[in-house]
Amino acid sequence: MPRVTFTDPEVGSVGLTEHAAREQGLRVRTGTARVPSSARGWIHKAGNDGLIKLVEDADRGVLIGAASVGPAGGEVLYGLAVAIHMEIPVDRLRHMMFAYPTFHRAVEDALADLGHGD
Repeated sequence: MPRVTFTDPEVGSVGLTEHAAREQGLRVRTGTARVPSSARGWIHKAGNDGLIKLVEDADRGVLIGAASVGPAGGEVLYGLAVAIHMEIPVDRLRHMMFAYPTFHRAVEDALADLGHGD
């Protein structure tokens, strides 16, 4: 169930949090990306604070949760919600082409970070 709080910056999430997944006994990997480090975050300048966090079920290789904080934080959730709902393998998501420059592009960086921030 996706959820968004329209604050400044916007905060949204879908699926399980890292904490909830671990409480369920799942072995998880996490990946994060800072929005200001993305091309669109750099272009946006003031008010670009935020991050994307992904939670992967390490045994199945699929996303089970995601959070997005920042400008258009709620909008970024759409693709992540589809990936979680359809159980698209993370390896397949890593080979997607993300439009440039968009806030969604930070998802690509978070996917690259999966396993490094565990």
